Amino acid sequence: MTKEVFIRQAVAEDVPFIVEIWKELMDFHKELDAIFSRSATGHEKFTEYVVKNIQNEDFYIVVAVDGRDLVGYCMAKISEYPPVLQEQRYGDIENIAVTEKYRRSKIGARLLNEVRKWYLEKSIRRVEAKVSKFNKVSTGFWAKMGFTPYLESVFLEI
Repeated sequence: MTKEVFIRQAVAEDVPFIVEIWKELMDFHKELDAIFSRSATGHEKFTEYVVKNIQNEDFYIVVAVDGRDLVGYCMAKISEYPPVLQEQRYGDIENIAVTEKYRRSKIGARLLNEVRKWYLEKSIRRVEAKVSKFNKVSTGFWAKMGFTPYLESVFLEI
């Protein structure tokens, strides 16, 4: 690790590195729950998704860079609730990942803080993230960042 990891908005050249970190994240989650197993073309579909949205004004992708190495990213977007609710727009953090070597070094918090600033600029006051209850590292991170559970998804394998 170099002395200074810096956070910046992602650019098109970052996409292959974001995809590699995403693969690491998915493989980590697969060990906790097989539902997260990547399909044979999952990385290609994810690449297409990132490329499509990296310039989208309702998306914000930030990366953590150490020297020449991309070591983390956060993908955030603005979503809408159903029209039956008074508050329509909210922040939706799609995923956040830091490579294993750099975890527990506050990079995730720095990525999230950059995304919070973007949401404030967009007048978004509520931010949500889906969290696997099987991932104790992730649930601990979100609690430490001040997030509170408010809905719980349940499932049944049949």
